[in-house]
Amino acid sequence: MPEKSTMASWAFSAYVGRVAAWVLVLALLAAAVCAWGWNAREAWAILYAAFLSVLNMLILGSRLLALPASPAAASARLGAAVLQRWVLTILGLLLALAWLHLPIIGLVIGLLLAHFVYLGFMLRERSKKRR
Repeated sequence: MPEKSTMASWAFSAYVGRVAAWVLVLALLAAAVCAWGWNAREAWAILYAAFLSVLNMLILGSRLLALPASPAAASARLGAAVLQRWVLTILGLLLALAWLHLPIIGLVIGLLLAHFVYLGFMLRERSKKRR
């Protein structure tokens, strides 16, 4: 019988919330600069990709908090969360390219922005632990 978690399915850690907030703030800033200096389509693409990354972070973060105690069940749940994250990203990017006709460069900038913000937070956390 599967174990029940006491956490709400939408809950996520404060760390994931801070990373997501920084990604959105920096994406808004990058989109504003892009719209001012380039054009609005790239700005919308940056915002779309950053929002897609934040959505993925929140989904994976909520799944990590609600992991069951048994290693087998936790591994299965984590594998499903990673698979869900990849499927959501691929479908979101296909939607952006095929239906919304967003430019690739803006999508790449938004995804890289989210990735580097996450890496920055991770490096900062590791340096705190080493002190």
